[in-house]
Amino acid sequence: MYTSTKPTIYLIDGLNIVRSFLYEFARTEDDVTADFLDFLEEVSQSERYCMHTYEVIFDGSFRPVGPLYRAGVHISFTEAASADQIICERADYLAQTGQRVIAVTDDRQLQEALRELGVKSLFCRKFYNSLKLPEK
Repeated sequence: MYTSTKPTIYLIDGLNIVRSFLYEFARTEDDVTADFLDFLEEVSQSERYCMHTYEVIFDGSFRPVGPLYRAGVHISFTEAASADQIICERADYLAQTGQRVIAVTDDRQLQEALRELGVKSLFCRKFYNSLKLPEK
């Protein structure tokens, strides 16, 4: 699967995607989070991807990650619930209202639950690798 050419809402498991890159870059979780969110903001402003909405959902309570709204990127924290639960509920609602939604997570149980709801999912690395910014 590739990044859609149709307007899509991407529900991204924030900690899942950040932690999938931690060991590769040998940096802190905060640094990798900041870099990923900056990258996603840049992606959301490019002509190729600006029709999409990217909702990054982090487990736990609020922590400083910069602006919570950045172009087409919306960042939230789950507080008492889990990101998996929020992603599943939000995906179900969006699908029922006829909106195109794809979840980004490495959690196979969540992917299976989403499949039963008729919602597509992408592994974190596959999603990230599908995003190509134009050369400057």
